[in-house]
Amino acid sequence: MVSERPVCIAFVDDDENLLSSHRRNFARLAPHWQGLYFNDPQKALTGIPGIPNVTAAILDIHMPVMTGLELAEKLRKLREDLIIVMLTGYADLQSALTAVNEFGVFRFYPKPTALKTILDGIETEIARRHGESRDTIPAAFLDLFHLGLIATDDRLSISHMNAQAAEMLRRSPSLQVSPDNRLLIDKAPDDLERFLHPLAGRVPPTQRGFSIDHEQGALSVFLRRVRNGGNLPDSFVFILVEPERMGPPTIDDLIDVFGLTRSEAKLTQKLAEGMSLDQAADLVGISLSSARTYLKTVFSKTGVNRQPQLIKTVLSTIPALRR
Repeated sequence: MVSERPVCIAFVDDDENLLSSHRRNFARLAPHWQGLYFNDPQKALTGIPGIPNVTAAILDIHMPVMTGLELAEKLRKLREDLIIVMLTGYADLQSALTAVNEFGVFRFYPKPTALKTILDGIETEIARRHGESRDTIPAAFLDLFHLGLIATDDRLSISHMNAQAAEMLRRSPSLQVSPDNRLLIDKAPDDLERFLHPLAGRVPPTQRGFSIDHEQGALSVFLRRVRNGGNLPDSFVFILVEPERMGPPTIDDLIDVFGLTRSEAKLTQKLAEGMSLDQAADLVGISLSSARTYLKTVFSKTGVNRQPQLIKTVLSTIPALRR
């Protein structure tokens, strides 16, 4: 092992079953490392900074009292050297960008991700800190997301593209890669150039969404600006999704993206599967009156006021990034 001190990994998750699974698998996968396990983020905040050989912390994003993002922010202030990994039930790019850019989170993995993949990533980062190099965003990391992702500079030169995006480009003649590795967009929106290169003195917009229609269907594109700070030019992330190919989201998807309660998410999932409200209520095990009450709250949280709008929104998979 390249580290000069024993490597200790802290796991923070309020799910005792998951913690037990981590404990069993960690001992098998990394017998040369030590493990610490916290089911309370507040105890983790108290314990981790005071133990110098805690090299990395693997945090669940959804925990009571303190979320994984909040814990990451506090830990970063106390331990600048800590390798922080975030786990979530849904690969939410908005949270990922916040975690990476603001709190120095090393990587952002969706559940389920094999523990070996996470530990391999941590070991790679430890090696990098001891003189070895690696890409800022490994392609294998981008492939973990369910969405198509393309990272570019302001001239649309591609630095990273995950496997999902490559497959979408193969199906869509409206998006192509030039011989000099630039992203080509057929019939791009008129204001795309202004988004990429805003006028001097103007506050640059952070996000822009548009749709591309082609013979095989539609492609929804969400473009997000990533500020690099200083005098460095901004980078951009193209998030691609084919709405017609996306199935109903999981309950964890709905909780993570929209902030629904588990009961609200269960009801919404059934509606997204094409059920009527009374059918969904019966399967979820609630009265029709309660379902109507839940639905009003779901409308409020998702920003819609009709059931067809709700279905369209949840099936688009990236509505949280359109705020």
